[in-house]
Amino acid sequence: MVVILVSNDKKRVMLTLTKEVADDLEKNAKSMGLSKSALITSWINENRKESEQKK
Repeated sequence: MVVILVSNDKKRVMLTLTKEVADDLEKNAKSMGLSKSALITSWINENRKESEQKK
């Protein structure tokens, strides 16, 4: 059985990136088996945790 969790509290955002940054994002996400959104979310959450630890 496959269970897919979908959050109702998501907000769609649009980013403008240079081609180089967009390509790097795509490569990183693919290499980790994540979507670009999942990878960015992971990076933001990691940064948030690090910031909270510094307080």
